Amino acid sequence: MLLDVSRAMRAPGEAIPFEHRDEIPPQEIFGDTVTFDGVLLTGHFSGAEDHLRIWGTLSCTAHGHCAGCLKKVDYPVEVPFDETFTRQTRFNRQEEELTPDGEEKWMYEGSKVELSHLCMTLAVLDLPIRFECANPCPALAELPSEETPSSHACQKDMPDQHPFSALQQLLTKDQEV
Repeated sequence: MLLDVSRAMRAPGEAIPFEHRDEIPPQEIFGDTVTFDGVLLTGHFSGAEDHLRIWGTLSCTAHGHCAGCLKKVDYPVEVPFDETFTRQTRFNRQEEELTPDGEEKWMYEGSKVELSHLCMTLAVLDLPIRFECANPCPALAELPSEETPSSHACQKDMPDQHPFSALQQLLTKDQEV
């Protein structure tokens, strides 16, 4: 969906409040489909020359399944953002779409800005690694836990060996030749 920013072009430097509703398509994340509803961007935008700054908050609700018991889980997403869009003209169309530090460059044409990709990016990056129905989930609480960080199965079988001992043995064999 498009946000009309023509007011920013008529009043450069002025912070103009906005409220924008958008949609995020279902996303496949680690084999689970996550859906979003109530996607709302609120904040301000202002323009200066060929740049448009948009800042505010994205809020929505993400729906997924608990990693332990597979119950439906609703996760509230609320993310602050502050992004700068560059006006795309016939002179800068061939410019790279990445900034010098490797970040994606946000572009817009005319007097309207497409915000769907921004909404999807912000919402997905705010999601937890896994959804849990309760803190702690009963199914996940029953799983065996590791007592110490170094209690991996391979280290239990060979407590006197280091993770890089095989590499050390190769180095020693090469030196003997």
